[in-house]
Amino acid sequence: MILGIDIGGTSAKFGIVSHEGEISHSKRFKTEGWITKGGFINNLADEIGNYLKQFPAITGIGIGWPGLLSGDRKKVVLLPNIPSVKDELIVPLLNSRFPGIVFKIENDAKCAALGEYYFGGHKGFDNYILVTLGTGVGSGVVMKGKLFIGVRGNGTEIGHILTHTGKTLEEQVGLKNLVAYAKELLAKDVSYKSSLHTVEDLDPKSIQEEAEKGDEIALEVYKYAGRFLGETMVGVIRTLDLNKILIGGGISPAIELIKPEMLAKLKKHLPAYYTDELEIKQATLSNDAGLLGAAALILEK
Repeated sequence: MILGIDIGGTSAKFGIVSHEGEISHSKRFKTEGWITKGGFINNLADEIGNYLKQFPAITGIGIGWPGLLSGDRKKVVLLPNIPSVKDELIVPLLNSRFPGIVFKIENDAKCAALGEYYFGGHKGFDNYILVTLGTGVGSGVVMKGKLFIGVRGNGTEIGHILTHTGKTLEEQVGLKNLVAYAKELLAKDVSYKSSLHTVEDLDPKSIQEEAEKGDEIALEVYKYAGRFLGETMVGVIRTLDLNKILIGGGISPAIELIKPEMLAKLKKHLPAYYTDELEIKQATLSNDAGLLGAAALILEK
Protein backbone atom coordinates (compact mmCIF):
# COMPACT_ATOMS: atom_id res chain seq x y z
CA MET A 1 0.00 0.00 0.00
CA ILE A 2 1.33 3.46 -0.94
CA LEU A 3 0.64 6.86 0.59
CA GLY A 4 1.00 9.76 -1.83
CA ILE A 5 1.44 13.32 -0.57
CA ASP A 6 1.27 16.38 -2.82
CA ILE A 7 2.58 19.52 -1.10
CA GLY A 8 1.37 22.82 -2.54
CA GLY A 9 1.67 26.45 -1.59
CA THR A 10 -2.02 26.50 -0.65
CA SER A 11 -2.68 22.97 0.56
CA ALA A 12 -1.19 19.54 1.19
CA LYS A 13 -3.11 16.61 -0.28
CA PHE A 14 -2.85 13.04 1.04
CA GLY A 15 -4.25 9.85 -0.46
CA ILE A 16 -3.85 6.09 -0.48
CA VAL A 17 -2.89 5.03 -4.01
CA SER A 18 -3.20 1.52 -5.40
CA HIS A 19 -0.74 0.06 -7.90
CA GLU A 20 -3.42 0.67 -10.54
CA GLY A 21 -3.64 4.36 -9.71
CA GLU A 22 -6.88 4.37 -7.74
CA ILE A 23 -7.00 7.00 -4.99
CA SER A 24 -8.86 6.47 -1.73
CA HIS A 25 -9.06 8.03 1.73
CA SER A 26 -7.84 11.40 0.45
CA LYS A 27 -7.54 14.44 2.69
CA ARG A 28 -6.51 18.04 2.15
CA PHE A 29 -4.94 20.40 4.68
CA LYS A 30 -4.31 24.15 4.48
CA THR A 31 -0.59 24.88 4.18
CA GLU A 32 -0.83 28.19 6.04
CA GLY A 33 -2.57 26.56 9.00
CA TRP A 34 0.18 24.00 9.31
CA ILE A 35 2.87 26.68 9.19
CA THR A 36 1.31 28.83 11.91
CA LYS A 37 0.10 26.05 14.20
CA GLY A 38 2.99 23.87 15.32
CA GLY A 39 5.17 24.17 12.23
CA PHE A 40 4.79 22.60 8.81
CA ILE A 41 7.13 19.62 9.32
CA ASN A 42 5.58 18.68 12.67
CA ASN A 43 2.09 18.70 11.19
CA LEU A 44 3.24 16.73 8.16
CA ALA A 45 4.81 14.06 10.35
CA ASP A 46 1.77 13.91 12.64
CA GLU A 47 -0.59 13.31 9.70
CA ILE A 48 1.72 10.66 8.27
CA GLY A 49 1.55 9.00 11.69
CA ASN A 50 -2.25 9.12 11.58
CA TYR A 51 -2.29 7.40 8.20
CA LEU A 52 0.16 4.72 9.33
CA LYS A 53 -2.01 3.96 12.36
CA GLN A 54 -5.12 3.71 10.19
CA PHE A 55 -3.40 1.80 7.36
CA PRO A 56 -0.58 -0.31 8.80
CA ALA A 57 -0.12 -1.99 5.38
CA ILE A 58 1.54 1.21 4.06
CA THR A 59 5.15 0.38 3.19
CA GLY A 60 6.11 3.37 1.06
CA ILE A 61 5.36 7.09 1.12
CA GLY A 62 6.11 9.47 -1.75
CA ILE A 63 6.06 13.24 -1.27
CA GLY A 64 6.05 15.91 -3.99
CA TRP A 65 7.43 19.38 -3.14
CA PRO A 66 7.10 22.65 -5.08
CA GLY A 67 10.76 23.56 -4.92
CA LEU A 68 14.39 22.50 -5.25
CA LEU A 69 15.74 19.32 -3.66
CA SER A 70 19.20 17.97 -2.89
CA GLY A 71 20.67 15.61 -5.47
CA ASP A 72 20.50 12.67 -3.05
CA ARG A 73 16.80 13.40 -2.52
CA LYS A 74 17.07 13.70 1.24
CA LYS A 75 16.73 17.45 1.73
CA VAL A 76 14.47 20.28 0.60
CA VAL A 77 16.89 22.99 -0.53
CA LEU A 78 14.50 25.80 -1.41
CA LEU A 79 10.73 26.04 -1.03
CA PRO A 80 9.55 29.59 -1.89
CA ASN A 81 5.98 29.12 -0.63
CA ILE A 82 7.06 27.45 2.64
CA PRO A 83 10.41 29.09 3.51
CA SER A 84 10.58 27.48 6.96
CA VAL A 85 11.28 24.12 5.29
CA LYS A 86 14.45 25.40 3.57
CA ASP A 87 17.44 23.05 4.06
CA GLU A 88 15.38 20.56 6.08
CA LEU A 89 16.65 16.96 5.96
CA ILE A 90 13.14 15.65 5.40
CA VAL A 91 13.88 12.01 4.59
CA PRO A 92 16.27 11.30 7.52
CA LEU A 93 13.84 13.04 9.87
CA LEU A 94 10.90 10.92 8.71
CA ASN A 95 13.00 7.74 8.66
CA SER A 96 13.96 8.27 12.29
CA ARG A 97 10.35 8.82 13.33
CA PHE A 98 8.89 6.01 11.21
CA PRO A 99 11.49 3.23 10.90
CA GLY A 100 10.79 0.54 8.33
CA ILE A 101 8.84 2.87 6.00
CA VAL A 102 10.33 3.82 2.64
CA PHE A 103 10.23 7.59 2.03
CA LYS A 104 10.96 9.22 -1.33
CA ILE A 105 10.71 12.91 -2.22
CA GLU A 106 10.68 14.74 -5.55
CA ASN A 107 9.82 18.07 -7.15
CA ASP A 108 6.07 18.30 -7.77
CA ALA A 109 6.26 18.87 -11.54
CA LYS A 110 8.67 15.95 -11.90
CA CYS A 111 6.20 13.88 -9.86
CA ALA A 112 3.47 14.81 -12.33
CA ALA A 113 5.67 13.66 -15.22
CA LEU A 114 6.37 10.34 -13.52
CA GLY A 115 2.70 9.90 -12.66
CA GLU A 116 1.81 10.13 -16.35
CA TYR A 117 4.26 7.31 -17.09
CA TYR A 118 2.82 4.93 -14.50
CA PHE A 119 -0.84 5.91 -14.42
CA GLY A 120 -1.53 8.14 -17.44
CA GLY A 121 -3.52 7.46 -20.57
CA HIS A 122 -0.71 7.74 -23.14
CA LYS A 123 0.50 4.17 -23.19
CA GLY A 124 3.75 3.66 -25.04
CA PHE A 125 5.08 7.11 -24.09
CA ASP A 126 8.50 6.27 -22.62
CA ASN A 127 10.26 9.51 -23.59
CA TYR A 128 8.60 12.89 -23.16
CA ILE A 129 8.51 16.22 -21.39
CA LEU A 130 5.48 17.22 -19.34
CA VAL A 131 4.91 20.98 -19.09
CA THR A 132 2.48 22.12 -16.40
CA LEU A 133 0.79 25.45 -17.09
CA GLY A 134 -0.83 27.07 -14.11
CA THR A 135 0.09 29.77 -11.63
CA GLY A 136 3.65 28.94 -12.62
CA VAL A 137 5.24 26.81 -15.31
CA GLY A 138 6.72 23.51 -14.19
CA SER A 139 8.17 20.61 -16.13
CA GLY A 140 9.52 17.11 -15.85
CA VAL A 141 11.22 14.77 -18.31
CA VAL A 142 10.92 11.00 -18.58
CA MET A 143 13.63 9.26 -20.61
CA LYS A 144 13.32 5.58 -21.41
CA GLY A 145 10.85 5.17 -18.58
CA LYS A 146 13.06 6.90 -16.00
CA LEU A 147 12.72 10.34 -14.47
CA PHE A 148 15.51 12.67 -15.60
CA ILE A 149 16.61 15.07 -12.84
CA GLY A 150 19.80 16.64 -14.23
CA VAL A 151 23.37 16.68 -12.93
CA ARG A 152 22.64 18.06 -9.45
CA GLY A 153 19.00 17.05 -9.23
CA ASN A 154 17.07 20.10 -10.35
CA GLY A 155 17.25 20.05 -14.14
CA THR A 156 14.48 20.73 -16.70
CA GLU A 157 13.10 23.85 -14.97
CA ILE A 158 11.93 25.27 -18.30
CA GLY A 159 9.61 27.81 -16.67
CA HIS A 160 12.71 29.77 -15.74
CA ILE A 161 14.26 29.84 -19.21
CA LEU A 162 14.55 33.38 -20.57
CA THR A 163 12.49 34.33 -23.60
CA HIS A 164 13.33 36.96 -26.21
CA THR A 165 11.65 39.59 -24.01
CA GLY A 166 14.19 39.16 -21.22
CA LYS A 167 11.47 37.65 -19.02
CA THR A 168 11.16 33.97 -18.15
CA LEU A 169 8.60 31.70 -19.76
CA GLU A 170 6.72 31.62 -16.44
CA GLU A 171 6.59 35.42 -16.37
CA GLN A 172 5.01 35.36 -19.83
CA VAL A 173 2.49 32.51 -19.66
CA GLY A 174 1.71 31.96 -15.98
CA LEU A 175 -2.04 32.35 -15.42
CA LYS A 176 -1.89 35.87 -13.96
CA ASN A 177 0.34 36.94 -16.84
CA LEU A 178 -2.12 35.66 -19.45
CA VAL A 179 -4.91 37.57 -17.71
CA ALA A 180 -2.71 40.67 -17.66
CA TYR A 181 -2.06 40.27 -21.39
CA ALA A 182 -5.79 40.00 -22.08
CA LYS A 183 -6.40 43.22 -20.12
CA GLU A 184 -3.61 44.91 -22.06
CA LEU A 185 -5.24 43.97 -25.37
CA LEU A 186 -8.63 45.19 -24.18
CA ALA A 187 -7.17 48.50 -23.00
CA LYS A 188 -5.48 49.15 -26.34
CA ASP A 189 -8.80 49.51 -28.12
CA VAL A 190 -11.93 49.70 -25.98
CA SER A 191 -14.06 49.65 -29.12
CA TYR A 192 -12.69 46.26 -30.11
CA LYS A 193 -15.51 43.75 -30.42
CA SER A 194 -14.82 41.30 -27.62
CA SER A 195 -17.11 39.71 -25.06
CA LEU A 196 -14.28 40.05 -22.55
CA HIS A 197 -15.13 43.76 -22.26
CA THR A 198 -18.25 42.75 -20.32
CA VAL A 199 -16.49 40.36 -17.89
CA GLU A 200 -16.12 42.08 -14.50
CA ASP A 201 -13.53 39.79 -12.92
CA LEU A 202 -11.44 38.54 -15.80
CA ASP A 203 -9.89 35.14 -15.10
CA PRO A 204 -8.42 32.23 -17.11
CA LYS A 205 -11.75 30.37 -17.14
CA SER A 206 -13.66 33.26 -18.73
CA ILE A 207 -10.89 33.76 -21.30
CA GLN A 208 -11.04 30.09 -22.26
CA GLU A 209 -14.84 30.10 -22.48
CA GLU A 210 -14.83 33.09 -24.82
CA ALA A 211 -11.95 31.72 -26.88
CA GLU A 212 -13.92 28.54 -27.51
CA LYS A 213 -16.74 30.76 -28.84
CA GLY A 214 -14.32 32.42 -31.24
CA ASP A 215 -13.67 35.69 -29.39
CA GLU A 216 -10.68 37.27 -31.13
CA ILE A 217 -8.96 38.74 -28.08
CA ALA A 218 -9.41 35.56 -26.08
CA LEU A 219 -7.98 33.56 -28.98
CA GLU A 220 -5.04 35.94 -29.22
CA VAL A 221 -4.20 35.20 -25.57
CA TYR A 222 -3.77 31.52 -26.41
CA LYS A 223 -1.86 32.30 -29.59
CA TYR A 224 0.45 34.40 -27.43
CA ALA A 225 0.94 31.49 -25.01
CA GLY A 226 1.59 29.14 -27.92
CA ARG A 227 4.26 31.39 -29.39
CA PHE A 228 6.20 31.60 -26.13
CA LEU A 229 5.86 27.87 -25.47
CA GLY A 230 7.04 27.11 -28.99
CA GLU A 231 10.00 29.48 -28.64
CA THR A 232 11.12 27.81 -25.42
CA MET A 233 10.54 24.27 -26.66
CA VAL A 234 12.81 24.84 -29.67
CA GLY A 235 15.80 24.92 -27.34
CA VAL A 236 14.47 22.13 -25.12
CA ILE A 237 13.89 19.79 -28.08
CA ARG A 238 17.32 20.56 -29.51
CA THR A 239 18.92 19.87 -26.13
CA LEU A 240 17.05 16.71 -25.16
CA ASP A 241 16.30 15.32 -28.65
CA LEU A 242 12.70 14.44 -27.77
CA ASN A 243 9.54 14.52 -29.88
CA LYS A 244 6.72 14.00 -27.38
CA ILE A 245 5.26 16.84 -25.31
CA LEU A 246 2.49 16.57 -22.73
CA ILE A 247 0.72 19.73 -21.54
CA GLY A 248 -0.80 19.66 -18.06
CA GLY A 249 -1.96 22.15 -15.46
CA GLY A 250 -4.84 24.59 -15.20
CA ILE A 251 -4.97 25.74 -18.83
CA SER A 252 -4.22 22.36 -20.41
CA PRO A 253 -7.88 21.88 -21.47
CA ALA A 254 -7.22 24.72 -23.93
CA ILE A 255 -4.39 22.80 -25.60
CA GLU A 256 -6.06 22.87 -29.04
CA LEU A 257 -6.12 26.69 -28.83
CA ILE A 258 -2.43 26.82 -27.89
CA LYS A 259 -1.06 24.16 -30.20
CA PRO A 260 -1.28 25.84 -33.65
CA GLU A 261 1.03 28.76 -32.79
CA MET A 262 3.28 26.47 -30.80
CA LEU A 263 3.65 24.10 -33.74
CA ALA A 264 4.20 26.97 -36.16
CA LYS A 265 7.11 28.21 -34.05
CA LEU A 266 8.61 24.73 -33.77
CA LYS A 267 8.34 24.01 -37.49
CA LYS A 268 9.86 27.37 -38.34
CA HIS A 269 12.98 26.81 -36.26
CA LEU A 270 13.46 23.03 -36.28
CA PRO A 271 14.30 20.64 -39.14
CA ALA A 272 11.97 17.81 -40.12
CA TYR A 273 14.06 15.36 -38.08
CA TYR A 274 12.50 16.86 -34.94
CA THR A 275 9.03 17.74 -36.23
CA ASP A 276 7.99 14.87 -38.53
CA GLU A 277 6.86 12.67 -35.64
CA LEU A 278 6.34 15.40 -33.06
CA GLU A 279 3.36 14.81 -30.76
CA ILE A 280 1.81 17.43 -28.48
CA LYS A 281 -0.97 16.07 -26.28
CA GLN A 282 -2.88 16.95 -23.15
CA ALA A 283 -1.75 15.22 -19.96
CA THR A 284 -4.38 12.90 -18.55
CA LEU A 285 -4.17 12.95 -14.75
CA SER A 286 -5.61 16.44 -14.21
CA ASN A 287 -5.79 17.54 -10.56
CA ASP A 288 -4.53 14.17 -9.33
CA ALA A 289 -1.22 14.38 -11.22
CA GLY A 290 0.84 15.49 -8.23
CA LEU A 291 -0.61 12.95 -5.82
CA LEU A 292 -0.35 10.03 -8.25
CA GLY A 293 3.14 11.12 -9.21
CA ALA A 294 4.23 11.18 -5.58
CA ALA A 295 2.94 7.63 -5.20
CA ALA A 296 4.75 6.63 -8.41
CA LEU A 297 8.05 7.45 -6.70
CA ILE A 298 7.61 4.27 -4.69
CA LEU A 299 6.99 2.23 -7.86
CA GLU A 300 10.05 3.60 -9.68
CA LYS A 301 12.97 1.20 -9.69
